[in-house]
Amino acid sequence: MTQLYERYRPKSWGEVIAQSKVVDKVQGLAARDGLGGRAYWLSGSSGTGKTSVGYLLAHEIAEDFNVQEVDAGQLTPADVRKLDGDSHLYGMGAKSGRAYIVNEAHGLRRDTVRQLLVTLERIPGHVVWIFTATVEGQEMLFENSEDACPLLSRCIRLPLSRQGLAQPFAARCREIAQAEGLDGQPIAAYVRLAQACKNNFRAMLTEVESGAMMPR
Repeated sequence: MTQLYERYRPKSWGEVIAQSKVVDKVQGLAARDGLGGRAYWLSGSSGTGKTSVGYLLAHEIAEDFNVQEVDAGQLTPADVRKLDGDSHLYGMGAKSGRAYIVNEAHGLRRDTVRQLLVTLERIPGHVVWIFTATVEGQEMLFENSEDACPLLSRCIRLPLSRQGLAQPFAARCREIAQAEGLDGQPIAAYVRLAQACKNNFRAMLTEVESGAMMPR
């Protein structure tokens, strides 16, 4: 069975929790100039919504089968050149775009970063590149690589908030627990859970799934 955090991953911008600034920025870009032909850099703490926002952004322009996820640590310059070549072809389906999501972008190799600098200069209008990184990993990447800052300068930055998450995360977590028959605690207990999990919503749902919020 699919884990709770996957089953309840946001399917629309309205379902994204406590990240209104990022959502507003993306929707504003979409309304003004469209989202294609750009690279986006999503940074934030674990479990605050980077992957969810990345998926929603990708699916704004591409069908699911035209969204390709890659692990940054395994991405080579040759892989980037291959993806670059593929990107010049339109995708199939109602949405003809293509999206590339590079997860854990703080793990990019230096030679891969240099190849990306070239690729991101010429993104086709129907394509988006999306990079996700933890705040801590991002800081290490920029500190240790002279190429990293030029990479970031080619991306639209979408930093996810780390403030004010406990209450909205607690409320949504309780809603999900109730829907799954796994709730038996007051909202204050869910706030404490959010604090204990350092506002990692994925970790909170894992605790709910384990039965941690059932009546004692």
